[in-house]
Amino acid sequence: MISRLTVLVMTTLLVPAVMAPAMELKDIVYTTRDAGTVVFSHTIHLQKKSRTTSNLSCKTCHSSTKEKNVHVTMAEMEQGKSCGACHNGSTAFALAACTRCHKVREITYTIKETGPVTFSHTQHLRTMQCTACHSGIFNAGPNPGFSMADMKKGKSCGACHNGKSAFALENCSKCHPVRVITYAVKGAGKVSFSHNSHVGIYGCAECHPRRYHTDGKNAVVSMAGMEEKKSCGGCHDGITAFTVKANCATCHKL
Repeated sequence: MISRLTVLVMTTLLVPAVMAPAMELKDIVYTTRDAGTVVFSHTIHLQKKSRTTSNLSCKTCHSSTKEKNVHVTMAEMEQGKSCGACHNGSTAFALAACTRCHKVREITYTIKETGPVTFSHTQHLRTMQCTACHSGIFNAGPNPGFSMADMKKGKSCGACHNGKSAFALENCSKCHPVRVITYAVKGAGKVSFSHNSHVGIYGCAECHPRRYHTDGKNAVVSMAGMEEKKSCGGCHDGITAFTVKANCATCHKL
């Protein structure tokens, strides 16, 4: 017969073994002020081996002496606090590999005059790191709007897109969408203006905004006006490009 002492000892040994699997290790989501949410996965970390130790355990991060629920900045992590204790480039990937934790996305800006412009984090990160822009040129969160004039002074995208570090701002169609514009001309068929065929020869500044407003709100110009070098006639004068006087079928499709 099993004695009460034996039962007590066995119960003492079995209870922790039964309770251990019941411990719930869940993902923790941190909301940062300027860089979205960051998810810490206990499961992923407990499957890892560091570069200097064997498999990680709970004690690698948790101890009774560490303060709870303390907010730590990236600057403090770079000094070895919080995640920075391991993510130093030696024990684990460095903090500078921002996108390993911070999720990036494509950002679309609505430009009234030219339509939407999309900034691709994915494309830019192929040739540079996050620190190339953040936070010297852009905040990691919302930023104020900048005009093209501001960019030409080196602000915003103009800090790199200067023709040296990256393509110049004058290559407008690299960012701003261009399209074929069709004009319905009474008695003379439709006329299509192709941005693509023109920007292959000229820069956008040849026409915008001196000759045409980019918002599309331009006055209708007659053929007589064009022959006086208004609208298309500013270039289609027989010198810069074919003349509007004698090449009607080139543009008017009857």
